[in-house]
Amino acid sequence: MRQEGFYEEFHSFYYYSGSTRSWKMKGLHIHKEYELLLFMSGGASIRIGSRMYQTRPGDLFLINNREYHKTEGAEGAAYSRYVLMFDPDWILGLEPALGYRFSRLFEDREEGGVRLHLSGGTQEQVIRQMERIEGYSRRREDEAGQVLLKLCILELLVKLDEFSHSLEAGGGDGWENCGRAGWEKAGREPGGGRGRETGSGVGQEPGSGMSREPGGGMSREPGTTTRERVEQIKTYVRDHIDERLDLEDIARQFYISSHYLSHYFRRETGFTLGQFIAQAKIDRAKELLQKGFSVTDTAISLSYNSDSHFINTFKRLTGTTPKRYASEMRK
Repeated sequence: MRQEGFYEEFHSFYYYSGSTRSWKMKGLHIHKEYELLLFMSGGASIRIGSRMYQTRPGDLFLINNREYHKTEGAEGAAYSRYVLMFDPDWILGLEPALGYRFSRLFEDREEGGVRLHLSGGTQEQVIRQMERIEGYSRRREDEAGQVLLKLCILELLVKLDEFSHSLEAGGGDGWENCGRAGWEKAGREPGGGRGRETGSGVGQEPGSGMSREPGGGMSREPGTTTRERVEQIKTYVRDHIDERLDLEDIARQFYISSHYLSHYFRRETGFTLGQFIAQAKIDRAKELLQKGFSVTDTAISLSYNSDSHFINTFKRLTGTTPKRYASEMRK
């Protein structure tokens, strides 16, 4: 079932550290940024997709840009947290060049977020890294500051990824030694379980390249290769480009899980389905602008949430605003 919620604009980067009392979001929301949320006080709850979590101090959540989520502090209590949000496009663009999946914990999993529990020295090191990010965020107006901010975020993602893998392998503690783990699984029983908790849902058939539906059925049609299915999805997107295209909705159209769709679309194309949809919409927007459509009419025709969302996306992908683009095309 499609989540009911709202889209929130954060202009590609957001950082917060502090405390508020009786915090409560007005509803489920989604945004274009990846989000890291570190709880420093207990008693709060967070919903990510269909999963509901009760939190304790040291819980770190990683939420991608397709997961509706909502946080709520305990009534009357202080809600302390660190929040880091950033546009994933620059990270995804670096992955092929650097040969590293910086987005692994956000993408290579089922819906429902990732929860890692930090304790001791590891928690201190993560907080220190977050504070470094905060410091560099104040220098975003100069080129060096922008580079240092991005490097700091990349370092944090690499450390989190390595610790997650190390925990699954049964490691110990310590930020500096990446071969040892500094996480505990949230809600972990003594002596049991893996170190990373992710959302539940339709699983992946080991080694098959196909998603297993409840009851044992395979989601891929016999005789259809992954590449052919990806081409079918591209055609579907182009044919429905005027609609508000959603990963979950597209996955249902092709009777496959959203995890399978996201993973194999990127594997076949080198970019995410979200990136493909965004570029396809901008390509169509260019056609409409050349035909004389206004910025507002173009945004409405392509089901953008607002004019500002359309303008920001257009500028990010083309380097210019839609109004300036239309003006140049009329010359």
